[in-house]
Amino acid sequence: MADRHSWQSTTQRKRDVLDALLPADFRLDSVPSAEEQRDVTQYIQQFLSANERDITENHSAAALVDKLASGALAATDVTRAFCHRATISHQLVNCLSEVLFSQALARAQELDEYLRVTGKTVGPLHGLPISLKDQFRVKDAETSVGYAAWLGKVETEDTESWVVKALKNMGAIVFAKTNVPTSLMCIETNNNIVGYTTNPHNRLLSSGGSSGGEAALLSLRGSILGLGSDVGASIRLPCSFTGISGLKPSHGRLPYLNVANSMEGQETVPSVIGPLGHSISDLRLITQSILSSQPWLHDPKVNHLPWRSAAEDEVRQSVASKSLTFGVLRTDGVVQPHPPVTRAINETVQALKAAGYEVIEWTPPPHAEAFQILWNTFASDGGVDIHNTLQQSGEPPVPQLSVSYGDTLGHLPFGTVNDLWANQRHRYDYQTRYLRYWNSTAGQTRSGRPVDAIIAPGTPTASHKPSEGMYFGYTGVYNVLDFSAAVIPVTKADRTLDAKVDDYNPSGDLDSAIWKQYEPDLYHGAPVGVQVVGRRLEEEKVLAIAEEVHKAVKSI
Repeated sequence: MADRHSWQSTTQRKRDVLDALLPADFRLDSVPSAEEQRDVTQYIQQFLSANERDITENHSAAALVDKLASGALAATDVTRAFCHRATISHQLVNCLSEVLFSQALARAQELDEYLRVTGKTVGPLHGLPISLKDQFRVKDAETSVGYAAWLGKVETEDTESWVVKALKNMGAIVFAKTNVPTSLMCIETNNNIVGYTTNPHNRLLSSGGSSGGEAALLSLRGSILGLGSDVGASIRLPCSFTGISGLKPSHGRLPYLNVANSMEGQETVPSVIGPLGHSISDLRLITQSILSSQPWLHDPKVNHLPWRSAAEDEVRQSVASKSLTFGVLRTDGVVQPHPPVTRAINETVQALKAAGYEVIEWTPPPHAEAFQILWNTFASDGGVDIHNTLQQSGEPPVPQLSVSYGDTLGHLPFGTVNDLWANQRHRYDYQTRYLRYWNSTAGQTRSGRPVDAIIAPGTPTASHKPSEGMYFGYTGVYNVLDFSAAVIPVTKADRTLDAKVDDYNPSGDLDSAIWKQYEPDLYHGAPVGVQVVGRRLEEEKVLAIAEEVHKAVKSI
């Protein structure tokens, strides 16, 4: 049995190391409380120079890459600007887990010198700083996945994630890793090492999880582009909460080789990696770049599927002819969206119709089925993997983890192999029925074709208070189906437009508990995103459609 106090000294040492790595000249002298300064998205600007603000706020990732390639911007200046902004971001919302500034600045100097001497870039991402969820293994850094037991193990050239090597080879500069919940299996970001990551738009609320640290850093523009992962909500829910964009690809599109994870070997609903950023064009940039490295030659789980520009061209033709058709999911029948989320969906539908597109109601097989399949998957080992890892250090589960997996092993029943097989059969049957329904929508559209994409809530709430995250069914259904899904920002909660509805009749206890969480004054200003969902392995199409949906929403 591990020493019950050793985890505390281990995690304190890690916090001390993180603190020491934050440059003194980048730090704030004092940090206002969340009550004093809820929204820090604009507050952060006063601590940056005009040049730092310009670099971090006024460029897309693609624009930065172009300026870095031409020499108009130096990689050292760009990297230093993001390191400075990331330092302040961490002080404000507690979003970093690994500080790699020294290595990043050294690499930036090498890249600047290479460009000066050769007149060439090392690759398509030359000099671009990127951040990574603390799940990606980076040489000379630790990968805790929020576990105290996994601290102290420094990654090597051999253990580094394949996608990290690929990004580095293309010229990207990894300058930070971002906070995650213990084990990743929470929709809030909290652990016993770094602690809780709050929402930059309202620090009394959650940034979501499990890519909550990554989303929070990006929301404060402490990073231009990042990678996260998603097995039920973990890219899309934090993006929705923090007002940024993200992509959950289908399994087998992007490489997971040497990426750390909890419950490794769980393949019923596999985790996928995907990008988070400030625009769809930036998500496209990094996805294209990764695929250009031919990951299928190295990761046997990746499909041999290069980037398909033809799929984007087809969408552009449909945009020109106004022939795109959408299905709108207003509620999943399990948890009713809060008023700001309902308004976001309504405004998206209104914008699409105003742009000339057809929108029909989406009434698929019950999403409650998918949520049960997903939960059965997550609970299939009775929590053994998570609790065994916790016991290695003696640390207790954080509240956001124990609510699902218990304080100790035994909270959940142990499943059998036959239970696992039955769940996998159920998933296959559900996927088949869902596709059948999608195909049947051809009988409802003017074009006589099935809908091109689904518009759906990213989450039933604009955010929530710490420890009140309860439901990820709106995102999880598309993990069960293995559909490609993007999230885009649409609006912000407004206490005037989104009044509380007191006479709502909930469908059950979960619906009732989440409905009661809504407080118009507390949620005021919290971002709300929507999902744009395509079929399996339709990443190019989904990104192109999401870009058009975002354009339509911004035009109203």
